[in-house]
Amino acid sequence: MSNSSLQTKPPMLELRNLSVSFDRQRQLAVDRVNLSIQEGLTLGLVGSSGAGKSSIARAIMRLHDADSGKILFRGEDILRMDPREMKAVRQRIQLVFQDPLASLSPRRSVGQTLLEPLQHFALGDTLSRQEKIRHTLHTVGLDHDVLRRYPHQFSAGQQQRIAIARALVTDPDLLIADEAVASLDVSIQAQILELILDLQKDLGIALLFISHDLAVIRQIADEVAIMYRGQLLEQSSADAFFSGPAHPYSRALLTFASSAEPPRLPDGNWNLEQARSAMEVNASCVFAHKCAEKMPVCEQLEPRSHRIQYRDERAMEPHCVKCHLYDEATGNEN
Repeated sequence: MSNSSLQTKPPMLELRNLSVSFDRQRQLAVDRVNLSIQEGLTLGLVGSSGAGKSSIARAIMRLHDADSGKILFRGEDILRMDPREMKAVRQRIQLVFQDPLASLSPRRSVGQTLLEPLQHFALGDTLSRQEKIRHTLHTVGLDHDVLRRYPHQFSAGQQQRIAIARALVTDPDLLIADEAVASLDVSIQAQILELILDLQKDLGIALLFISHDLAVIRQIADEVAIMYRGQLLEQSSADAFFSGPAHPYSRALLTFASSAEPPRLPDGNWNLEQARSAMEVNASCVFAHKCAEKMPVCEQLEPRSHRIQYRDERAMEPHCVKCHLYDEATGNEN
C-alpha cells in the first residue's frame, strides 16, 4: 500500500483535544491530547507514573468521564453514545490490565471467565461458545484442561494469558494493554510480548500498548507517543523516535533507558509527575521546570505542536513535537 493511500485512510481510533480531570480541583490527568491509532498497527504510549496514560485508556472505555474533546471510534464519537451503542463498542475494544490476578474473578473458573463476555455480548450459541473458548485458549498457548481451574492456581504469566484470552474471545478490533507486562519477571515479559506480537500479526488487530518502559516499547511498537503531566509531547514512528527523539524529555527518557543512572534534570527529581490544575494550562511548557534546554519563552508560553519530518511509509502523520526549540525551524502547526 502506498503512503498516499494510507494518508487518506481514516484512523481506527482518534482522540481530538481530549481532556480528563480526576477531582474537584480539576487536576488534569489528560490535557487536550490529540492522538490516533491506525488499523493493524501498534501505538506505544509512553510516560512515567502520573503522565495520564491509564486515564486515556479508561476514558476510551468510558470507565472515566472526559471533561471535553472527542474520542472517535471508526468515525463515531464514543463520548456521545448511549449505553446500547457503547456496549457494542466495548465488544470491539478490549482492555488488558497490569495485574492479571486482580483483574480475574477468584470465584470464576477459567471457563466461566471466558464464557462471561460471550454471554454478555450475546455472541454465538452454546456449542459455538465452547468451541470459541477452546480455540482462544489455544491461541494464547493454554490447553483446554485449564477450563475448570481458578486464577490463583496459575503463575503470573499464565494468569496474564488468561486475561488476554478473555479480551480476545469477543474478536476485538483494538486491544488496549495497560502496563500488561510490568508486573511480570523479565523472562515472562519476553514470552508475553512475543505472544502479543504473534497475536497481532495473526489476527490483524490494532494495539494501544501503554508502558513506562522504552525497552519494551522498542520491541513492540510501530509508532511511539510520549506523555508528560497529561500532555502529548512527541509522536513519531518507532524507527524515527529511537534513531532521533526530538523533545528534550524524550531524549532524557532514552538516556535513562540506556543508563544505570537517571538523567540529570534541573530540579534533581526525575520520577515525580504531578497533574496540572486547569489554572496552569497555557501558562508554560509542562516540562520547563525540569528541562536542561529551556529558554525564557518556555516559562512564559505553552509551545505549539510542530511537524518536523515525515515518518516511515506505513504511518499517517508526520513526526510531531511540542517544543519551543522548533519555533523557528518550522512554522507548521499540528
